[in-house]
Amino acid sequence: MISVMMPVYNAARFLRPAIESILNQTEQNFELIIVNDGSTDNSEEIVFSYTDSRIRYVRQENKGEGAAREVALELAEGDFITFQDADDISLPYRLQLLKGRFASPDIGLVHSDMVLIDDTDRAIGYWASSNIDRSRLLRFFLKVGTPFNNPTMMLRRESMQAFHYDAAIRIGVDTDMVFNIAPKWNSVHIPEPLLLYRRYAQSLSRQGDYDTLALHVRKFILQHSLSELFPEFAWNQQEESDLQAMASALMALFLARRGMIYDVPEWLAKAKMYESSIETKNFITAIENILSGNFTNAAFLLEQCAKNDYVVENYLGEVKALLGNFEQAFQHFWRSLQLNPLYFEPADNLKALGKCRGAHSVDVTWTKFAGR
Repeated sequence: MISVMMPVYNAARFLRPAIESILNQTEQNFELIIVNDGSTDNSEEIVFSYTDSRIRYVRQENKGEGAAREVALELAEGDFITFQDADDISLPYRLQLLKGRFASPDIGLVHSDMVLIDDTDRAIGYWASSNIDRSRLLRFFLKVGTPFNNPTMMLRRESMQAFHYDAAIRIGVDTDMVFNIAPKWNSVHIPEPLLLYRRYAQSLSRQGDYDTLALHVRKFILQHSLSELFPEFAWNQQEESDLQAMASALMALFLARRGMIYDVPEWLAKAKMYESSIETKNFITAIENILSGNFTNAAFLLEQCAKNDYVVENYLGEVKALLGNFEQAFQHFWRSLQLNPLYFEPADNLKALGKCRGAHSVDVTWTKFAGR
């Protein structure tokens, strides 16, 4: 059986089609757990208009999405857990296709693409995701966030047994869940849109203040050591204080690129506290120059660092690319990859260069609409 978890807060406008999109699934072996998180509109009245025995309804005072999801998780009796937001729409075969991809016991989650719709059901975009090797998940979480379309996921019940939703997190509730579960299980991606994900002015305006938005990322960072988050450094072979300094500087850079600008000074201060060599100081100062947009000075400082260092070569490539010199950037990325084929930053940067110079895809079917 599948347990479908639906937290509801003042969702009356879209609630009926959301519920019916689950009730009308081709896969009928499910329970729909609706947790009303203190709605003040007529959401409850809409839920009560359904007499389907598979609907389980709970009302609580307003405690936030995390608390509502935790209640639903505690009530869930299914072998698989999936999600349905109160303003989204599942396509009729969504549950059937997701459940059918759990072909082996090591698969913990299955996810799909989704179509974005507005408040009038008009399609406004397409979000594709893909599978990512588990060894790269921590870096992806740090630099970007979740690699999946979280609302599309279905998880094996066992994968969530040790997990509890954090009621303190208001933004990124499901991403916090992915942080804790995905690295431990294999995943399967269905490259089809199985969910219509609604985005509109009111939903976007619910985004919180800076600390609210940053909380789940900060929590993720606290759960991991610098050596886990920056495995490219030879932690057992080099001076640890210098490696901590370089990793802290890169943390500042990654967070700045995610928009977490108020966390940057703390990590730069840590970097300077750990530095114990001129080369490390040059690296940290180079990162500061990247942050301030002084790419020429950043390149000069990186060139003063140790030769044949694949991390330095990669960031030399980055500043060359930021200066518009793609040919030199390519050479630095290629050199970095030759020095350490397991270091995936230069490979990602080579891919980025390729996209800037004109990306090509094996699948060219989309071109039939180009220029229209």
